Amino acid sequence: MSFRSIFLFIIFSSGMLHAQDSTSVLLRIHEDLSSVNNFSNLIYANPANQHFARRYSLSEFGAGYNTSSQQTNMQQLGNGIRQFLIHAQSHYKIDTKNTVWGNAYYKNGQRKNVRWNESSDYQVIYPYVTADSIGGDLSFEEYSFKGGYAKVFQKTTLGIVAEYRALLEYRDIDPRPKNTVSDLKVAVGISRNIGNHYAIGSAINLQKYTQSNNLKFFSELGAPAVYHMTGLGVYNNLLTGNKLSSFYDGKGYGANVQLFPKDQNGFAVAVGYNHFDYEKIMTEFQDLIASSILEKGYEGAISYLKKSEEQAWGTKIGFSYTDRAGTENIFDNQTSTSYVKIAEDTKYTNQVTSVVFSGLYSIPNPEFSWSIAPSFNLKKTQTKYIDPLRIIDVQQGIGRLDFSISKLLSQLLINVSTSVEHSWALDSKMKLNDRIKTNQIFEMLDHNFAYLSSAYTKMNLGTRWDYKYDADLNFFVKTDLDYYNYSKNKNNTYFQMSLGLTF
Repeated sequence: MSFRSIFLFIIFSSGMLHAQDSTSVLLRIHEDLSSVNNFSNLIYANPANQHFARRYSLSEFGAGYNTSSQQTNMQQLGNGIRQFLIHAQSHYKIDTKNTVWGNAYYKNGQRKNVRWNESSDYQVIYPYVTADSIGGDLSFEEYSFKGGYAKVFQKTTLGIVAEYRALLEYRDIDPRPKNTVSDLKVAVGISRNIGNHYAIGSAINLQKYTQSNNLKFFSELGAPAVYHMTGLGVYNNLLTGNKLSSFYDGKGYGANVQLFPKDQNGFAVAVGYNHFDYEKIMTEFQDLIASSILEKGYEGAISYLKKSEEQAWGTKIGFSYTDRAGTENIFDNQTSTSYVKIAEDTKYTNQVTSVVFSGLYSIPNPEFSWSIAPSFNLKKTQTKYIDPLRIIDVQQGIGRLDFSISKLLSQLLINVSTSVEHSWALDSKMKLNDRIKTNQIFEMLDHNFAYLSSAYTKMNLGTRWDYKYDADLNFFVKTDLDYYNYSKNKNNTYFQMSLGLTF
């Protein structure tokens, strides 16, 4: 059986988990879509807490198509995407003490006009990507599956979850990368009742990440130089040229703690720490380690949610901080194939700080419900490369207002959601001490900085129609549209449509 067949089998078998539940499928969908139900979602980083995440069982199987057109974006991420998606997900309460959940998906598509990046998972491995000045569209196939189990033992709940993702990305014309990614994550957790209302929990997680990059050129007219980027447009001079193969070997771990109400009614506190590091290995040079990344991430949230049959309201403060440092090895190239490490230097740093204030008010009546959720995010991103000194510093304020409304009829549930978001550039600067004249790399930096520092207004409209075929089976059609308007009249659009079964 092929790799693709295995994953498609998992998707279809996951979708066939039948959520036996006496509650109408439309009422179960209504709860799953509720903004109240997803308000304090950080506590569910602990798999033991998934037992308290839903009152009802629900499974969904569907297929969809996504497309986007981006007039402005990081050049390393491309300017649009087209993809076909098959997905399945389920949250199934076996009984009052046992809960299982999972999801699976298969994606097939293309990222358009990717430049200065021939590697995959840019947001995982940046800045140490392999690059050239040509780029182009990249085709991809991605597979993922996730499964978890939680069991209650009197006052204690134990949980475990595992997730695996595989990605193949390639191009059929020069330059021709072939990248394969393997990403495995496992988490185990425990929670303990405190009285009848609250519980305290903790979990640990582990990750193993690898990516293999192989770049080829078949043109008889020659090939552009291949760069191994080190941050903010700087590249390793010693490795520039025809070093076409590399390997990323990464690992991660983390821990989190939560105090929360089991019925989602009251104060909740969650904090977490994550560590991720990898080495970029040049496989053509006796597994030479060219560079490495160490990233430390901290996140947390304090929330209060008050629910009744007539209304629900809540408030929340969330924070996150990520500190990423890149270290380059320095070599003596005694021969063209023999490099000896003589030193190392930490030259790249990236810090991202975010504080989010949010609120929620909802009328949860299933016959006719609505909710409104305002939020404001203060975000600071600082990226620095030392020698040559290059700095990008961006501070943003992001305001957002979400509104949703749903109407339950005898055989139909209609849900409409909309949001308006605006970003202000509070302060932004780019400093390039070594800039003498413009070339393609500096043009890329200018383009990326203009995107990162631009003010924008985003509007979203989402619709979902659920039709009840019988008590335990539902057909749905879902659409989602995002429209971004940036300064200088540049627009980005995203559209998604999917249809499927819920049961």
